[in-house]
Amino acid sequence: TKTESSVEEDATTPEPEETETPAESAQETTYQSILDDYTQKIKDAAPGLVDEFNAEAPDKNGDVNALAELCNDKVTKLAEICNEGVTEMATLMQKNGDDYDTYEEWANKLQDVYTEQAGSIQDAYTSAATGQ
Repeated sequence: TKTESSVEEDATTPEPEETETPAESAQETTYQSILDDYTQKIKDAAPGLVDEFNAEAPDKNGDVNALAELCNDKVTKLAEICNEGVTEMATLMQKNGDDYDTYEEWANKLQDVYTEQAGSIQDAYTSAATGQ
């Protein structure tokens, strides 16, 4: 009987999750919530990537090409976050049957955030490359 009640408890466990999931899904299935989520992820990641760049840059001994490669590696990490968000938006567009223009408008907003935050890494590169 103990095993049966455990099984019964396990069988009923998904129901509350299923009840919560649509509410969470509804919240996550808007372009705005995807934009908000990935904007935050990009903004949270950028300062750490600048710190990583600044910590690793001295090892490059002023080699501009090596510094550029390091910068590109850090910017690529932000691009990956942006691409995840854009992919979620594309999935939402397909699911909702939205016009491409709607998707593009929202994707561009996220790409603008990415571009702005990538600039902070590029600024660190410029400072390291010019010895400032």
